[in-house]
Amino acid sequence: MFEYVALGFFIAFAIGLTGVGAGTLTAPLLILLGLDPAKAVGSALAFSTAVKFPAMLTHALYKNIDYKTLLLMLSGGVPGTLLGSLFLKLFHELLGLDTSGLKKILLLIIGITVLFSVLLNLLMVWKGRRFDLTKYKYLLPVACFLIGVEVGLTSAGAGALGMVLLLYFTKLSPAKAVGVDIAFGLACSLVGGTSHFLQGHTDTGIFIPMSLGGLAGVLLGTHLARTLNPKPLKVAISILLVVIAINLIQKGLS
Repeated sequence: MFEYVALGFFIAFAIGLTGVGAGTLTAPLLILLGLDPAKAVGSALAFSTAVKFPAMLTHALYKNIDYKTLLLMLSGGVPGTLLGSLFLKLFHELLGLDTSGLKKILLLIIGITVLFSVLLNLLMVWKGRRFDLTKYKYLLPVACFLIGVEVGLTSAGAGALGMVLLLYFTKLSPAKAVGVDIAFGLACSLVGGTSHFLQGHTDTGIFIPMSLGGLAGVLLGTHLARTLNPKPLKVAISILLVVIAINLIQKGLS
């Protein structure tokens, strides 16, 4: 139990300090620790909901959420997440995949999603500026639907990919972009986590201790973010995610 409390604390601390980690770290690490992929995704979504809720309340309190943009994103993200969360059952029933085959597909998809998310984050840091794609803002629901499918199926993507959309397709300030992104990720995690829970894909023996450690971690990370430079931790997390992603892809193809 203690190891999951510590794991939840570490991941949530990274979320509070850098905004990175909820979906891209949790499910891959749980899978590498030996948890069934479906339960890893369900538990990761439940954990993400628990740790993002106080962060969302903080941003709402400081009026860092643009609700018009959030509703536009949720109009595509919520149904996409619901559909993605049902794909595990569809893969099993319609494609006739056994447990081993399903595990390999999930490992491959999660690995590719995590790697893609890291590369997008690195691209944003490298460019150091925002591309003006605001005239295509009407595409947000479509893009968020695709992100939602990824979130429901793998738990990864809402934070990193959602932030890319907000920075390029809207004129929101960085602070409001973060607020909307956290609220969007919270809603997708809640919908996907509930769906996976109803399908029996949530391991409460892992989710509960992780959440206990996570609530302390996200509060400490959020507090220290005001004074510490998060860039070194972001680099370390990016390197860790690349290693994890390559490992998952290799296992998915083996």
